[in-house]
Amino acid sequence: MHITIAARYCGPSSSGNGGWSAGMLAQTLRASTPARLGPVRVRLDAPPPLDTPLDVTIETLTDDGGDLDPVAILTSGGITIATATGAPDWRSEPPPFVTPKEAAATAAGYVDPDLHPFPQCFVCGTAREPGDGMRLTPGRLHEGSTACLWRPADAFGTSPPAEAAVWAALDCPSGWTSDILGRPLVLGTMTAEILQLPDPQLSCVVTGRMDRSEGRRTWTSSALWSPGGELLARAEHIWFAVDAATFNAILAG
Repeated sequence: MHITIAARYCGPSSSGNGGWSAGMLAQTLRASTPARLGPVRVRLDAPPPLDTPLDVTIETLTDDGGDLDPVAILTSGGITIATATGAPDWRSEPPPFVTPKEAAATAAGYVDPDLHPFPQCFVCGTAREPGDGMRLTPGRLHEGSTACLWRPADAFGTSPPAEAAVWAALDCPSGWTSDILGRPLVLGTMTAEILQLPDPQLSCVVTGRMDRSEGRRTWTSSALWSPGGELLARAEHIWFAVDAATFNAILAG
């Protein structure tokens, strides 16, 4: 089995957006597993290559109760890129809903285009053209909290968005709850569950929250809401701080 992450869905210009890539693997796992699978956790071990067929292997492990837990392993040239499994309980409640008007107002405080570390990012890049990227603008509601609007049709047309698009929408807004410019982070683990795919024609609300930071690790949460406040999807993340040299190497790539 193979999946390919098209260059359109980059984060850094040379590798896949973390949320989109994780969502593609999660969708593959879900298609190969029983309906009992709920939230899916994806651990990213290496930057996902673009425009390259990546191998997916589905394995099963036995948990303490004797049930078989499926695992999807994404590899490239023998190198593990990511691993997806069913997830245990959530750490906390999702970040709360805000009105579409409140979410739209945060765009004025989003990052200066000249300072964006990944301006070509499919999800939140400031250099993407209308209709190409998702162009999310997760500005601050207050310290440690972001919100933005997302209308799927703007990048995907009138068909319901793929699961990977929802994972992507839940990714970047949580990263911007932290001081990414002053303390660069890379996504290490993302757990997400889609309760309902959004209406592509409606402007949904995405909220993000920084939960805590300890050493190199930062824990965040995010949620996708209908315009009226119905929870459509949620996610939790673990990010890892990287030094400036490593960060610049990612940028150069």
